[in-house]
Amino acid sequence: MRNSFHTAFFIALRYLFSPKKHNIINIISGISVLGIMASTAALIIVLSVFNGMQDLVVSNFNRFNPPIKIEIKEGKVFSLENQLFSISDLKNIAGVKTAEPVLSDLVLVTYDEKQMLTTLYGVSDNYPDLSGLAAMTIDGDFDLSTPNHIVFGAGIAGFIGIDLYDYVPAKLYYPKRTKKNFINPMDAFQIDYAVPVGVFASYTPYDEHSVFVPMTLAKALFDYDAEISYIAIYLEEQAPFEKVQKKIAQIVGDDFTVLNQMQQEPLLFKTIKAENLIVYLILAFIFIIAAFNIIGILGMLIIEKKQDISILYTLGASKALLKKVFLMVGAMIGIFGGFLGMCIGLVACLLQQYFEFIMLGNAESYIITAYPVAIVFKDFAVVFCLVAGVSLLTSWLSLQGLKTNYLKNKY
Repeated sequence: MRNSFHTAFFIALRYLFSPKKHNIINIISGISVLGIMASTAALIIVLSVFNGMQDLVVSNFNRFNPPIKIEIKEGKVFSLENQLFSISDLKNIAGVKTAEPVLSDLVLVTYDEKQMLTTLYGVSDNYPDLSGLAAMTIDGDFDLSTPNHIVFGAGIAGFIGIDLYDYVPAKLYYPKRTKKNFINPMDAFQIDYAVPVGVFASYTPYDEHSVFVPMTLAKALFDYDAEISYIAIYLEEQAPFEKVQKKIAQIVGDDFTVLNQMQQEPLLFKTIKAENLIVYLILAFIFIIAAFNIIGILGMLIIEKKQDISILYTLGASKALLKKVFLMVGAMIGIFGGFLGMCIGLVACLLQQYFEFIMLGNAESYIITAYPVAIVFKDFAVVFCLVAGVSLLTSWLSLQGLKTNYLKNKY
């Protein structure tokens, strides 16, 4: 069996690279290899650019969301005083850097006769640096050390026209949870004031509806004492993420959900995976069309090699061996073209990654100036399997579809 494979391989190798009697076969073979090469290179390049875009989107969302988020399964808020665990218990877990309580809810913000419904987050003054929000500040300072400070997302700041240098306070409205006054509707709202001191931009939808205030202001506005909405967990570098998440889940119990960053944005990640699959299927379809040229090449090659086939058959070559020869020729055409395409795609991605030849625009209008590229070697493995599989399939189909009388007699 091994000798049979080697024999078929060397005969196929000779048929593939030796000059053909009819020059048209050489031309069509070259065109087929170029088609497979181009489609494979396109597949690698587009997938790498898509990976780069995906990493950019995910990194921006992950900059806003904590690595791990602890939420109660029922209700909007919970008090740590009524739980079997504490913030200290969470901080003492190996790999946990710190745990930050957050209180959030929808509020109505008015400023300079403009208003907008937004999500208000009450956090500690350490939270901006821990979360990375301080680094996203594009105007003013992300300073929550003073009880009446407020920091706006870029989207809402632009919509209601926040001016940090007018020192005009924003007015915050929140429905009172206990007292209702239907005679005077305004008495049904808890009202507080906060001075805008900063604007941040995470370049995510959160910029459109997020504001941050000190925890003391949030508790006063929402009329809570010890209640919080969730706990944000930040990890040490190189911390065993999955182990830490499992350990936290064991400590907090079944009444809470412990979410990683992907679980905090399920729709986003499902959409990214679906888009990735669609792009891959479209490009794979283009490659399959290019690979079907192998059928025509093998047909012409078999007709040209009639005399060689007859000699081999007379010398004792089995029908299975002869089929294996041409099966390997077709597979070699596809794999050779695919390998060249992957090399070209890799070189193009590396050039874009290091030299940024293809630009998006200037830094003032775009988050990044050049198309992002992320080389994932899993993509190369998948593409190689696709190339090899489709090449073998098309070669097999071409051998099954041969209808000449000569080949009927020989096969």
